[in-house]
Amino acid sequence: MSTSINLGLTRIYSLLDLLDKPYQRLSVVHIAGTNGKGSISAYIDQIIMKSGFKTARFNSPHLIEPYDSIRINGQPIQKNDYDKTYNFINAVNSNNNIGASLFELLTATAIWWFDFQKVDLAIIEVGLGGRLDATNVFESPNLSIITSIGMDHMNFLGNNIEAISKEKAGIMKTGCKVVIAPQIEQVAENTLKKYSEDIGCSHVVFVKPATWKSEMVGLASMELLNKTYFELFIPLKGDFQLENAATAVLAIDLLRKTESKFSTITNDHIKNGIACTQWPGRLQWVDISNIIKSSKTLQVLVDGAHNPPAAKALRTYVDKQLQLQNKEVTKTCKVCWIFAATEGKDISKILELLMRNGDSLFAVSFTNVEGMPWVKSYDPQVILDCVNSFEQKVNSKAVENLGEALSQAFAGYEKQYQIVVLCG
Repeated sequence: MSTSINLGLTRIYSLLDLLDKPYQRLSVVHIAGTNGKGSISAYIDQIIMKSGFKTARFNSPHLIEPYDSIRINGQPIQKNDYDKTYNFINAVNSNNNIGASLFELLTATAIWWFDFQKVDLAIIEVGLGGRLDATNVFESPNLSIITSIGMDHMNFLGNNIEAISKEKAGIMKTGCKVVIAPQIEQVAENTLKKYSEDIGCSHVVFVKPATWKSEMVGLASMELLNKTYFELFIPLKGDFQLENAATAVLAIDLLRKTESKFSTITNDHIKNGIACTQWPGRLQWVDISNIIKSSKTLQVLVDGAHNPPAAKALRTYVDKQLQLQNKEVTKTCKVCWIFAATEGKDISKILELLMRNGDSLFAVSFTNVEGMPWVKSYDPQVILDCVNSFEQKVNSKAVENLGEALSQAFAGYEKQYQIVVLCG
């Protein structure tokens, strides 16, 4: 068993073929991209469920436990079912000397379980890249989606947007349908367009973001494929959800127009599915009063921003929250950041996008991630050294653990800053 990132499809195919090729029996929506994969998969999952179908969803990394990443109708697989299935698949791996990585074993567990559960549609999120990712075993997915592409995992995918886009495009298949989310960089859109043309995709949809309507917070509008006006309520926070929700809606719209199996999906199913979607850990306000034993209601904003585009989106959201409080954002309003990051991430660019003059930063580390031994935390001192090199003045310090960081952060709440953000 490999405990490092080891891209390639040979091992996963060898393993799944010994398990009677479950990937050949699944209807699949396959999603690659840098940001937005989780939200889009959650939107699609809810829409399909609201339409009366049995769904499966595979996301990585997991939120708390590895089995969180494997879901049927929105609910994680039971731990005992996960343990039995994983151990069975690992035994096949060991007995045949396949040498599958931990992520390949997790992927095989998900695919086998989804086939065993006879789901109507499996929504599969790519782990890393696309072309050589363990999830890229589906020869004819019902739909491929490419979300917004940015600079991340450059040591595996390439050091420019064109190279990264080509790796993500690897989930597109000849004769299959593709939906491409709005791209920050024109070179990404151009690369994806050319790739889809070169391999002969049957349908290629380029998404235009929805737009907010002023009458009500969360209310948005967009166009469907037939150019008709469509209004929806988006519960997830952040302007980037205009892109994510629109991508999910057009993916479903394309699916129902091209496959009789899903032709019963209505506009109301889509609206209801989007409206009830939840995606923890992305612009999520969490009450921590009990954690730090405070009689006051104290909330921290939690977001998993781990690359420059996500950091930029987070800072934009924070600034809007400050404006809602009628603060003068650029002069008097300070933010307290509690930050940790995985080794190899571009923390200089991330922190540069997040920090403003006078902000506070508590640098922390995280413990080992179960099932992902290749993920290591930056030493907090490295984070401090990075921030201290900036021109803007940031009040920074390293803290032993997250609990201590929260306690110290809220000790200065309202006096020194207005928002506490936990991110990285």
